[in-house]
Amino acid sequence: MSEPKIFPTTLQTANPNTEKLLWLFGFRIDPSTEIPNLYTLIVYGEQEPPLVAGGQLVFFTRPELAINALQLCNIDVSEVGKPPTQIDAICDIAETLYLLDAEDFDESATILNCLNALFDLVKATLIPMPTEYKRILYDFADHLNIEEEFASFLDTEDIQRSEIVNAILWCVGAITAKSRLLTE
Repeated sequence: MSEPKIFPTTLQTANPNTEKLLWLFGFRIDPSTEIPNLYTLIVYGEQEPPLVAGGQLVFFTRPELAINALQLCNIDVSEVGKPPTQIDAICDIAETLYLLDAEDFDESATILNCLNALFDLVKATLIPMPTEYKRILYDFADHLNIEEEFASFLDTEDIQRSEIVNAILWCVGAITAKSRLLTE
């Protein structure tokens, strides 16, 4: 099973400055809000690693806590620059789950962006993804890299929407289990 073809250009970019090293990455989990509920910093580049301290992913509840997250991770601001205050990319888990439940198209690449972010974060946890979840999600991401319509893919591959949702929720659980949340 090969890794999906993940391209940094698929990120939903709010800030056009790709020269900087730190990207503020928002996660919307609560469908009743319009803005992200959690944030992390991604070191932009070929690997795009998330912040990790003591083997735990570091998330924070407000963008202004980014500096605290860098300090916790012993990252020298003089080397990577000040943390951004503007959101660079969003992983919209709430919208992804809605689209999987009620739609047949991913016109804005919301699902693909979410999957790509989840792949990177799960990889950083060092928890191996169950083989069946990995197969389903990677095949689905590969399909979404080339086509917005996904209902026929699910039918052809005999994949239930609930299987994808379960795999995504497993990823969220693995990430949560290996995370630290800064609230102040």
